[in-house]
Amino acid sequence: VFVQVSRDDGKTFSALREITATTKRPDWRWYATGPGHAIALAQGPHAGRLVVPANHSSAPPTGSTDTGAEPKYYGAHSLISDDHGATWRIGFSDDSFDGVLNTNESTAAELRDGTIYFNTRDQNGTSSATRADGISEDGGESLVAPYAPQSDLIGPVVQGSVLQVRGMDWPLLYSGPSDPRSRARMAIRVSEDGGKNWEQRYLVSEQRAAYSDMVQLPGQVVGLLYETGVTDTHETIRFERIPLAEVVR
Repeated sequence: VFVQVSRDDGKTFSALREITATTKRPDWRWYATGPGHAIALAQGPHAGRLVVPANHSSAPPTGSTDTGAEPKYYGAHSLISDDHGATWRIGFSDDSFDGVLNTNESTAAELRDGTIYFNTRDQNGTSSATRADGISEDGGESLVAPYAPQSDLIGPVVQGSVLQVRGMDWPLLYSGPSDPRSRARMAIRVSEDGGKNWEQRYLVSEQRAAYSDMVQLPGQVVGLLYETGVTDTHETIRFERIPLAEVVR
């Protein structure tokens, strides 16, 4: 796991600095941050804290008869820095590995009350949904309850993104493909209650689509970066500016 720093809005970056020793457990194997943006907490006792949604796979526990090739060994976790990225540590980690809900490729948003909403892809699980979510009340250190299926977010197994909009009553947004059978029909869903319930408000495109990320732009606009194409989801990466008035109504 590595960190780089930019002091000129991303034009240039520092050399890689490895932080694996404090951010990856010895029994973890495959590892990824995001994919997508992290957050800097803006309020409460942990204001200024950097929280990175991340994910991993793990080796079977000692004594298990599993080979390690089973599809259930996926989990989501958080990374935390309280000194502007100088040092990093692991916050919560979901290591249930029950084969029902296999969390992977997570995303996060700070809600209006200061809690953190985590949303994750269900990788190879048998739960009732392809997405799951959870809440942290201590700045990403732990989840109030284990991840639970989120049946309102209908779509294929794929990465998604969440964004807490500032202003306009602060709605929570989710971006991801909305076709339940394939990676297609990129859409933005809206939650008015901190992720408990979701509604589809804006269909971005009917085309094939896969991974995405969102950012709030000046002038009440949301920027959406997403993979898309006519015959394949990875033909191009498109950036669209979408007026929030068309999404939040």
